[in-house]
Order: sequence, then structure tokens, then C-alpha cells
Amino acid sequence: MDEGKVSFARSGDDLALRFDGAIRYTLAHGLDLFLDRTFTERPPKTVCIDLNATQSIDSTGIGLLAKITRLLAAAGGGKPVIFSTNGEINELLRALCLDRYCLMVAGSAQMTTDEVVPRIEPDEAGLRQTILDAHRTLCELSTDNRQQFQSVVDALTGD
Repeated sequence: MDEGKVSFARSGDDLALRFDGAIRYTLAHGLDLFLDRTFTERPPKTVCIDLNATQSIDSTGIGLLAKITRLLAAAGGGKPVIFSTNGEINELLRALCLDRYCLMVAGSAQMTTDEVVPRIEPDEAGLRQTILDAHRTLCELSTDNRQQFQSVVDALTGD
């Protein structure tokens, strides 16, 4: 499986993200910091996310997709648009209720993303916090998610 990467492009109030390869928690810290910086400095009004080249995505990555929905709503934007023709990933996103908060399009995104979100190797505490926040966000989406991921949150907080 290809090591994952997230690339982006920004044009005015529009942000495009492309997730390539295996999206694992090891990418999460850099993406989390990128999202925080982007939505603090100049929040976009629209976000398009291309998952067509995504081979897999773990729960931390999905938690960061959920974070994008929250940040965009807080910035006064609409729902993020997710492009994906991968049936397994689409099924996973629906099972975790992302389809309630994003517009899901089974098609090609036709967008160019030329800059890569930097991979940042956090210390153990930083990585734990990123994973914890992503899973808390997933828990907020639905009671089913809370039942599924609360044990991860509890393990990371020591509860």
C-alpha cells in the first residue's frame, strides 16, 4: 500500500484537498496543524476533498474529515464536498455519518492540488492529542460513533 500524503490548493475562498494512498494516523498531526492554521488565518468558504486516489483511511483520518465539516460550518461555509468513486471508502464514510455533514459525489474531482501538506513528526503527547481530538469529533457525529469510539477516547485520556 502506498504511503499516504495530502496535497492542497487554495484559490480565494476555495480550498481543495486530495488524499492519496494509505491515510493513517501518522499523517494526522501535520494535517491537523494545517487545518488549524488555514481556518485561523483565512478560513475558506468552500472545501472540496478528493478521495479518489485514497487506498485506505483510518478512523483518525475520518475524524479529521469530520473536523473539516465543523471548521467550515464555524467559518460560515457550506458542507464540504467529498469526491470518491471507491465503494468501500464511501460505505465507511456513510457508516460513520459523514454523509450527513458532507456532500458526497461519486465522481472525479477535476482539480489540481500542487502543494503537499507537510508531514510533521510530533512527540508522543502531540500525536496522542491529535488522535484523541479526531476520535472525540467522530463521537460527536452520532450515538453509534460514540459507542464505537468512546473506548479509544477513554484509553487516550486514561479514563
